[in-house]
Amino acid sequence: MKIYIPTLGRVDNQITIKSIPDNLLDKTYLVCSEKEAPLLKKIHDNLIICPKEINGIGKVRQYIIDKSTEPYLLFLDDDLVFLKRENNSKKLKPIDKTEFTALYNWFMQKLNEGYPMVGLSARQGNHLSYPEKEIYLSRIFTVYALNTEILKNFNVRFDEMDLMEDFNVALRLIRYGFKTIINTEYAHSQKNSNQKGGCSLYRNIETQSKAARLLVKKHKPFVKLVKKKTESWEGMEEREDVMIYWKKAYNGGKYGKHN
Repeated sequence: MKIYIPTLGRVDNQITIKSIPDNLLDKTYLVCSEKEAPLLKKIHDNLIICPKEINGIGKVRQYIIDKSTEPYLLFLDDDLVFLKRENNSKKLKPIDKTEFTALYNWFMQKLNEGYPMVGLSARQGNHLSYPEKEIYLSRIFTVYALNTEILKNFNVRFDEMDLMEDFNVALRLIRYGFKTIINTEYAHSQKNSNQKGGCSLYRNIETQSKAARLLVKKHKPFVKLVKKKTESWEGMEEREDVMIYWKKAYNGGKYGKHN
């Protein structure tokens, strides 16, 4: 399974790649623009350069899926550190590269078991799932492994939305009767949401609201428009966002169960 790290505006701040162990580096690709490729090449040899017309994270993710000739892939954001529960407690500690390999293998195992989208817990709220090591039908973003064959067979695409594209994909799969699963023994963490680079280059109050309202339109009544205040969202501390009822979407989605 190859690992893809879409990156934009952070040629001097590649965090995620530092956690990838040597045995997985040859399977790992930075996904970038032609403009940023020369500088990123100094950091990592494997690059995928997107055509100029492929812009925005939803289109970039779909470009990778369309090009993929393998059934599985793993998407990671470019600004992540990874953690694990310490001594089976609620406390999280940074992982070493051996533990990242174990997490990678868990993603593979769950895809082999038939899950189409396999996620990783965020640091915030991870303690709420303790002592469970896996949860189902919950919020997946930033880190996820995908069965691209299922996505293609059901025409579930990331380029349907410019933002919140991962929520839309997860909801579409769930409403087709697939369960999603999240590892809560491990976790991912970002310094701040909407920090310099990445989606922050085009995400603002207007585009955020547009995405939130479109997600509600696509998946009502399983998505509700809400106002949120979050100090960690730089420049967007107050914004329109969504509340998603994942389990209700699974039980009451209109698409029907998959065959």
